[in-house]
Amino acid sequence: MREPLRTVLTLCVGSVGAAVAWAINMPMGFLVGPALIVALASLRGMQTDIAPPLRNVIFILVGITVGSMVTPTSLAAVLRWPIAFALLAVLTLATPFIGRWVLTRFMNFDRDEAFLSAAPGHLGLVVSLSDSLGISVARPAILASFRVLALSLFVPLAARLSGIELGPGLPVGRATAPWLMIGLELAVALALAPLMMRMRLPAPVLLSAMIAAASFHLTGVVDGNLPPWVSQVVLIMMGSLIGTRFSGLTWRDLTHNLAAGAAVVGLTTLLAAVVAVLAAHLSGLPVLDLLVGFAPGGLETMIIVGVAMGADPSFVAAAHVGRLVLLAVLITAYATRIARGAVR
Repeated sequence: MREPLRTVLTLCVGSVGAAVAWAINMPMGFLVGPALIVALASLRGMQTDIAPPLRNVIFILVGITVGSMVTPTSLAAVLRWPIAFALLAVLTLATPFIGRWVLTRFMNFDRDEAFLSAAPGHLGLVVSLSDSLGISVARPAILASFRVLALSLFVPLAARLSGIELGPGLPVGRATAPWLMIGLELAVALALAPLMMRMRLPAPVLLSAMIAAASFHLTGVVDGNLPPWVSQVVLIMMGSLIGTRFSGLTWRDLTHNLAAGAAVVGLTTLLAAVVAVLAAHLSGLPVLDLLVGFAPGGLETMIIVGVAMGADPSFVAAAHVGRLVLLAVLITAYATRIARGAVR
């Protein structure tokens, strides 16, 4: 099946999931519904995919939506970030080693496979390094996909159960910015994207759009956001993209790794929650910001879920980017040590 057709079919399936989620009043249903139904379709053998050009469009629009919600209050909180980021660094470094101990002791994982499977992010790097080192990529990929989908589903649900009112999509109510200003934000985002790529930052397209939108709004050049219908459509596409992580996997693959996946999700989430509460106590930052910022979910997903929950988007984005940068260094160093040991 050609890529354009796969993209169209994936979005059609995702739209059905969004409609069902909206009908049953699922929290963040425009994101969770498509993610869930596209994942199920993938596991049933459907070839799901979102073409790379459309992915970039999704990330740019998500970045503009999130960046427009950065306020001067966000900048005032920057002075309290160092304590939180120091604890985030400790959490990031400790999580794969603790996960390795659990998976090798209770799930019959190989040590190196367990370490890479427990890494809370950077699936692409994990898979490429696993392949280059001759380590099976199947389990790390399955566990990473399971972790992102599980957190996308359970974080909004937990938020509603804790009393945070979440609708099916992103909150609306702000004025819509003029299309000319939106076009200007898009132009600046596109100009910044190559720079972000050269810096090898995670999600460079999304970050460039966030920076562009935040700059315009903090300086008062632009007031307002994308039209609400655009933001909700983008949310559906984002959910569909999450579901495509399961393309090529089977029910057998998933069920054989379900216990390990649940263990990794439970362990990484518990560790993140404990450290987040401690960081909130020491730094004075809102607990919600820390919980979403430290959550071991996908960068793009957690940023947009955080916005819907009322968390500070600038902190959440900075926390996830910082975690992924540190994780990249840690995983690469670990893989280098394995490679040197093999040579000896």
